[in-house]
This record gives sequence, C-alpha cells and structure tokens, in this order.
Amino acid sequence: MKTRHELREITFKLLFQIDNNDLDFDTVLELEDEDVRNNPYVVDTVNGIQNHKDEIDSIISENLKGWTISRLSKMDRQILRIAIYEIKYSDIPYKVSINEAVELSKKYSEKDESYKFINGVLKGVVEKVANN
Repeated sequence: MKTRHELREITFKLLFQIDNNDLDFDTVLELEDEDVRNNPYVVDTVNGIQNHKDEIDSIISENLKGWTISRLSKMDRQILRIAIYEIKYSDIPYKVSINEAVELSKKYSEKDESYKFINGVLKGVVEKVANN
C-alpha cells in the first residue's frame, strides 16, 4: 500500500507525462501497476485536474505576480495544479496540500528556489479561497 505522499508523486508524474507527450490519461495509466490504476486518489485527482484544468490554470494565473502561466516550468505547473485541486475540491487540509507541493518542488523543480515560489502562490490561493 502506497502512502498519500507516494500517490501524489505518482499523480505528478502521470500529469507530467500527459502534458508533455500529449497523451490521454487512459494511455498513461495502462503503463502503471494495477494498484495505481485502481487507486481512487490517483484516478480522481488526475481526472479532476483534467476536468477543471481551465479553472485551475486561471487560479494559478491570478496568483502569479509578474509572471504568466506559460513561463512556469512544466514541473511547477503540475505541482500547482495538484495542490490547487486538493485545496479547492478535496477534503485534504490546505496546509497538507501546500507542504506536499513544497516537498514535490524541492525534489523535482528545475530551480532550487522554486519551492519558495510555489509556497507563495499557494498561500495567495488559500487567502482568496478563504475569502470566497
């Protein structure tokens, strides 16, 4: 049984493959082990992000200061999408989502300081979501 942290990392990798290789989720999922293919967190999160991608990307854009979403690295974009999906559409505490996003960023982002950027964007998202 995989931990939620491991499942989040798998979700990140799946989203990255989908985005970079222009593949659909079913094609990418077929390459995974059965426990991943049948995991509700992975399936629900990837499907949810794909179904709400425009809204999630709009939220990201609204919280970028002096940046556009197209300037973000593909890795940072996927990390933010996962965290925002969790904050907006799941019962996962936002502090957990932010912490997990920061940890993914430390491991996968192209720049050493990306985790600070991710943290700042997500704090802005939480403030706006809390006020709505």
